[in-house]
Amino acid sequence: MSAASAPRRLHFELDHDPAAVMPQVEKIEEFLVDAGCAAAAAQQVTIVAEEVLTNIAREAWPGRDDGVCTVDVDVAAAGDGLLVTLRTEDDGIAFDPTAAEDPDTDAALEDREIGGLGILLVRTMTDTQDYERRDGRNVLTLTKRCGVAG
Repeated sequence: MSAASAPRRLHFELDHDPAAVMPQVEKIEEFLVDAGCAAAAAQQVTIVAEEVLTNIAREAWPGRDDGVCTVDVDVAAAGDGLLVTLRTEDDGIAFDPTAAEDPDTDAALEDREIGGLGILLVRTMTDTQDYERRDGRNVLTLTKRCGVAG
C-alpha cells in the first residue's frame, strides 16, 4: 500500500463459537499482508486478534447462544508506514480490558493470579487500546503502526 492508496477494510461477524475464531484470524493476517503490512507487524496484530476474539467468543455471553460480535480491521497510510485499527463491538456482558491491572510477572508461578497475561500481551503488541460501553455494547479499538513490507 503506498502513501496515496485508499484505506482498506475487512469486516465480518463472529458468534459465540470459539472454533470460528481461527479461520477469521487467518483472514485478518492475509488481509494485512495483502494491504502491505510488514510480516512481523502483521503477525503481532494477528496474535492480538486471536486473543481478543477468542476471549469474546468464550466469555462474552455466559448462558447465551445468540451473541454477535462485529469486527473491523482497517489499514490506512500513516506517514512512511501504515496504521492498523482493530475494532470489535459485541453485545456481551460489560468488560473493560483497559481497566484491568497488569499481572505480577515478577511473582513466582505458584503465587500468580490466574489470567491477565492476554491483556498484557494486547497492551504490549498494540500502540493504543480504547474501550467504551455504548448502548449495551462493548466497543474495543486497538491500533498499531506497522512498517510497509518491502
